Parts: sequence; structure tokens; C-alpha cells
Amino acid sequence: MEKHTSQLKSNVNQSTVDDWFTLIIDQIKVDHLLISENVAPKEKKEFYNALMSGNEGDAIFKVRNSSSMFFIESIIKEYLNEIKIFGRFPRKLALGLSDSKLLVWSEIENNDEIMEDALLIAEAKVNGKYYSKGFYINSTIIEESDKLSIPSHYQNINF
Repeated sequence: MEKHTSQLKSNVNQSTVDDWFTLIIDQIKVDHLLISENVAPKEKKEFYNALMSGNEGDAIFKVRNSSSMFFIESIIKEYLNEIKIFGRFPRKLALGLSDSKLLVWSEIENNDEIMEDALLIAEAKVNGKYYSKGFYINSTIIEESDKLSIPSHYQNINF
């Protein structure tokens, strides 16, 4: 325990600790005002109501949902940016979501190995960043000649 405390002190100076806690306390005061005035967003009200009613499990579930949305949004943005950097897009691209993964369905031109490689590289880069956080992309790449439709549980992305 003593070793852990000394490591913490060496990694974070007291000023940083004080500033961080001041910001957190200020944010809680703002949340208090918003809830007191009944102008807080629904999610914030639900989170604090769960905490105040002693339902920590529900509060943690709400935080988990928020964190999942944060990571999935980040993954989508980064994946699309990686494809954009490549300079062209697949014929069709659709996304499906689950709790911890982004399902990607893409259709490319027949024998377009360059586009296929670009999609796989984009997936690998994003997975390299987010897999350790429990989130990842799972891709399906088909060719035009396969003549398959976008699965119904996917949302088409238009470029």
C-alpha cells in the first residue's frame, strides 16, 4: 500500500490532484443546480435519481451505457476517417451495433484487393486502439458479384 501511495505521489503532483477534485466538485454543484431547477437532461436526472434512491446498480448501468456510446461513436468516427484517408470508399457500407462491437458490412468492386486491404487496415488500426477497452470492429467484406443485400439489422452509410 505504501509503495502504491508513493507511486501515485510521483506520478501526480498535489496541485493536479487539487485541481481535478475542484473540477469534479464544481461539476457536481452545477448538476445540483440543474436538477434543482428541473432543467437537467433526462439522462443526468435518471443517473442522480438512481444514486439518491440507493440503486447503485442502475446508476452503474447508466454509466456503462454512456461509456459504450462514447466508445462506439469514437470507433465509427475513426473507422470512417481511416477510410476517408484512403481516398475512396467501398460501393456500399453499412453498420450494425452491439454492446461492445461495431459490425461493418461492405461491398467492394470485384477483385478490388486494394479497397479490401484498406478496409482491413482501417479495422486493424481501430481495433488496435479500442480492443483493450473492450470494443472492436468485426467486418464482413463482399464483392459486387456476390449479389448480397445489406442485412436488415445494419444501417446503410451514404457517402
